[in-house]
Amino acid sequence: MRTRLWAFVTFLGLIGCGASTGGGGGSSLVYCGVGGACPTGLKCSAQNFCVPAGTTGDAGVTDSINEPDVTASGTDVTSGGTDAAVQDTPQPIDVKVDTSKPDTFVPDIASPDVQTGAQTVSEIEQAESSVNCATLDGITDSASDVSLEAVVVTSPPIALKGSGGVYFTSFFVESNSGGAADGSWMGIQVIVTASPFTVSVGDVLNIKGTVKEFYCMTEISAAPGDVVNTGNFGPDVPAHTVFVSIFGDNATAEPFEGGLVKITNVQIGDPNPIATDGKTHGQATINHNGGNVSVLFAPAYGSAYLGTSTNGATTTFAAGQAFASITGNVQWSFGQWVVRARSDADIVLK
Repeated sequence: MRTRLWAFVTFLGLIGCGASTGGGGGSSLVYCGVGGACPTGLKCSAQNFCVPAGTTGDAGVTDSINEPDVTASGTDVTSGGTDAAVQDTPQPIDVKVDTSKPDTFVPDIASPDVQTGAQTVSEIEQAESSVNCATLDGITDSASDVSLEAVVVTSPPIALKGSGGVYFTSFFVESNSGGAADGSWMGIQVIVTASPFTVSVGDVLNIKGTVKEFYCMTEISAAPGDVVNTGNFGPDVPAHTVFVSIFGDNATAEPFEGGLVKITNVQIGDPNPIATDGKTHGQATINHNGGNVSVLFAPAYGSAYLGTSTNGATTTFAAGQAFASITGNVQWSFGQWVVRARSDADIVLK
């Protein structure tokens, strides 16, 4: 930018028509008086100085044109005294405005539980500690500080009583990404270290916690404050149809651990088998094409198909009872694979 610097004129006082700035035989400048009056032989310039009558141009003005300008490239520019003919060239400023994204967050339920620093249900379920559980009788931590984003609840919560009379809350969640088309590696059980704890089927949650192997059932243990309901309602999580035969081998059953499955056109073998703890638990066995799975008829939720005995909860079915379909979450319990029905609506009789 070009600037004009006005020369300073020192004066002793403003007296009458002007003030002398010099003395002792030196040159002097006189400030114009009222109405532009100057002594004889002088005229009042545009800068209000009394100058000789024959003077042209401005007197007492210093133009910074005599000081070299610096362009953006660092090159000195001289103008030969023509101020108006010299232009500085400014550097362009590149300002980018991204208008492609809204300024409000819209959860992407179509591709949940994937973000920087987070794990997926699939990664947890396919970890070595889950697939090849090392401790069949006990509880081990296999990963800490894991997080899941936008997983969908697939079962109602139930209260579980732990050692020392402490109650926990259990439910299942599933992701809509990371697994296979057949529904494998998509579900996991969540244990909240408090009870009661309220969630509903379809709730979309963000969860932080520790992965545990509970007698070889993979689960995420989380404090109540680390299970955050996003306020969204997820898409319907389908129950993936599987053959009972997959439960005849751990290698084929393991991928569906924690997931929501449906078995069709089956019938009861043993309506009230005794579990390894010497009790009945309101479940029955289904044997089909070499597979063997135990169906738990939701004693924690209540069912019209359940009764009680001194030995525990029992089903009211007889051997050979046929079903069009049975839906439930898959878990490993008391040394066997179990499909846990969520309500009587999951049981369709033939």
